[in-house]
Amino acid sequence: MNSNFVDTYKNKNVHIVGVTGSEGSSVLRYLLQHNFSKITVHDFIDRENLAKSFRMWHKDTDPENKINALKNFLRDLEKTTLCDRNHYLNNILTSDLIFVPQSWRLYKKENLLLWEACRKSIPFYSLTRLYLEQSKAKTIAVTGTVGKGSTANMIHQLLILSGNSSYFAGNETWRLQVADRLDEMSDRDYLVLEISHRQLQDGLDKGPDIAVYTNIYPNHLDETTITEYYRLKERLFTAQSSGQSAILNYDFEQIRSVAKKIKSEVLFFSSKQQSLNTKNIQKYFTEIMNIKSTQYTDNILSAFTVLDKLGLQINELIPLLSKIKPLSARVELIWELNERYFINDIKSTTPYATLQALEKFKQPVILICGGHSKNLSYEDFFISISPGLKKLIILNSDLAKLAKKYLNANNYLIVEDLEQAIHEAFRISHKGDIILISPAGSFFYSDFIKGKKSIRRLITELSERS
Repeated sequence: MNSNFVDTYKNKNVHIVGVTGSEGSSVLRYLLQHNFSKITVHDFIDRENLAKSFRMWHKDTDPENKINALKNFLRDLEKTTLCDRNHYLNNILTSDLIFVPQSWRLYKKENLLLWEACRKSIPFYSLTRLYLEQSKAKTIAVTGTVGKGSTANMIHQLLILSGNSSYFAGNETWRLQVADRLDEMSDRDYLVLEISHRQLQDGLDKGPDIAVYTNIYPNHLDETTITEYYRLKERLFTAQSSGQSAILNYDFEQIRSVAKKIKSEVLFFSSKQQSLNTKNIQKYFTEIMNIKSTQYTDNILSAFTVLDKLGLQINELIPLLSKIKPLSARVELIWELNERYFINDIKSTTPYATLQALEKFKQPVILICGGHSKNLSYEDFFISISPGLKKLIILNSDLAKLAKKYLNANNYLIVEDLEQAIHEAFRISHKGDIILISPAGSFFYSDFIKGKKSIRRLITELSERS
């Protein structure tokens, strides 16, 4: 552990923003473990709804662990100064250090005082920096536009299945983070992190031991420019030192260019040119490319390259792929009803991710999508999916407006809510059909699920009526 952080700030005024979230609550546990005594926590939630908010932000945590985590969280709050909705960001400008969640920039109106804190040069810190700077475990960080979470999860699970000790955390905001377990980690362990561009906006002083760049497409153009988006992704690699390694997808020119800017060792992977992979990947390249799996080939290649670097045997990893449990809401079969298969893929918030999901299915697909466009182009998306789908159902949103621009009105159906979409999809479906809920846009959860019935509940009610 880097004791400088604890020694420097232990007796300072430390504020945590978004304390009910998976990031903030985990940071709070870590600070209390190290006897920080002047902690102020903030959340834009009424005091009586803090427990409800905590449960919502940890929806992917199994029930028993969630109950225990909530009990610990409520006890932790008693040791802090709490600023709820009515006192949000009180005294933030007097703080010595502010822990911010990766999403704080999205809420401009609520967080005006945080921008003022930036202008006053009050230090900001993030859970990502805490992981990279305080972990004794070897850190493996995965970034990219599509599939970074699935790739990180694959690396994590393959390490465990190969007999290693591994922790998994990072960008996944629906499960428990592991800051409170940093002290139990050793140099024999691995900490695998999924990293988004938002997690890199507040800077890094130390890079991961191994950084992986899966792919890059235009994204989040409602938040930043494409140039800045690329630059933020590169920050993960420019923070590395000469003793560390970068695993880069050679098939993307933008990613190849990163190799010229970094000090770390560079290893490429490529699904298009066998000879550009490591020698061990080349040896099993044909077998890897022919793997029948829910995992995408590029993700497998990047994960295997990491594990090859760590000395694991590729031929022993291939059979283990079938044992990997996928992350929730990523091409996840959640229900079968009268031989119709409901697939939850709501983590696919770009047109590229939804297109990749569609490639996984040979049988007829009814696609339910919708959300914010993030200022991305959707022309190729709509033109690509239109011929092969049994039906396209779009929730009333940015994507519905764009569909009118690129598609004939007979090729899609616009509905007002998710319940109507699921009912209509089931009505027109036949045995063997796939009903894929894959947004292809952002804010699907907050616009169509949060505070309403979940996908699983809607299908359950549909099943009861059927």
